[in-house]
Amino acid sequence: MEAIGCMTDTILTALLGGLLAIAGGLAAAWYQLRVARRARMHAVIAEKKVKANAEAYQFMKEIERSLAQRSDEETLLLMRDRDGWLSANRLFLPGSFPEKWAALRLTVEWMVGHIPEGPRDQGHIHDLRMKALRLAKDAFQEIYQDMGLEPGRLSSVRD
Repeated sequence: MEAIGCMTDTILTALLGGLLAIAGGLAAAWYQLRVARRARMHAVIAEKKVKANAEAYQFMKEIERSLAQRSDEETLLLMRDRDGWLSANRLFLPGSFPEKWAALRLTVEWMVGHIPEGPRDQGHIHDLRMKALRLAKDAFQEIYQDMGLEPGRLSSVRD
């Protein structure tokens, strides 16, 4: 009888050891999956940030050129055409880039003639255009900083 009790204890110990080994294997697999998912999520976010920064750079170059070469109305339309893009990429854009974009757009709206109050002479329009160009430059700085690049490196590569 004692032999049966000893054998039962051995079987129970082996079963318990097997169950604990299975539980440990499942826990390790779950942890590895969790780590892999997190790494993949970070990789996807990094890809989207790079894409958003590249598009932001391209769009800001278009706007900068438009400020210098086209009418204020065309520049405003160009910015309005990019509103959907800005909304879709807001989370992936650097720091205060969306706020700089909004300030730039408001400045261009004022240039077009939607000034709340104040003079509408050529000197005032010139000042607004200079402000718009400074805002564009600040937006470029945000992109450079987010990508860890020196100013001017992108323009020599992309232009």
